[in-house]
Amino acid sequence: MMPIDAAHLERWRERLMRAVMRAGWAGAVGLALLAFALAFGLSTGGEQAARAEALAGERASLLKVAAAPVAPVLSDRGQLAAFYARFAPASELSAVLAQIHTAAADHGLLPERGDYRSALVSGTPLVRVTATLPMQGRFDDLYAWLGQVLAEQPGAAVEQLSIKRERAADGQVSADVRLSVFVRGGV
Repeated sequence: MMPIDAAHLERWRERLMRAVMRAGWAGAVGLALLAFALAFGLSTGGEQAARAEALAGERASLLKVAAAPVAPVLSDRGQLAAFYARFAPASELSAVLAQIHTAAADHGLLPERGDYRSALVSGTPLVRVTATLPMQGRFDDLYAWLGQVLAEQPGAAVEQLSIKRERAADGQVSADVRLSVFVRGGV
């Protein structure tokens, strides 16, 4: 690379000034607009690249969703059959109740006794088993147990929950829990 001396620089400056003088005010405005456009383009280039990258990411996620298999549209009867299929068959009722009791024991809760009643749910193939379970234990354990039961048993529902504490400072609570467990078919 050749060093630039002062005389060389002076010649370039004189040529530039002559060109601006020949162009007049229209040339000066054009040159100013050109400089503004160049500065604006350089300043927004990074933003444009970031926006283009974000749009490419959005496009990729939309294409992934579009490529996902679509579940078949079921008729009303098909939807109803799929709904009832989520419930455990009546033959598995003892296993479902055993899982509920095992989960209670895992959380340190043991029912003092259990009262179980069953009834057909009219107009459906479901049987509703109501279990009333009085328990003693810590509130956190009771809460965790109920969360586990509801997460693991799609046919279980908390029908009633009554919690008592002897004194505000006590860690132990007495609870009466009434669960409804729905199963398919006759018991």
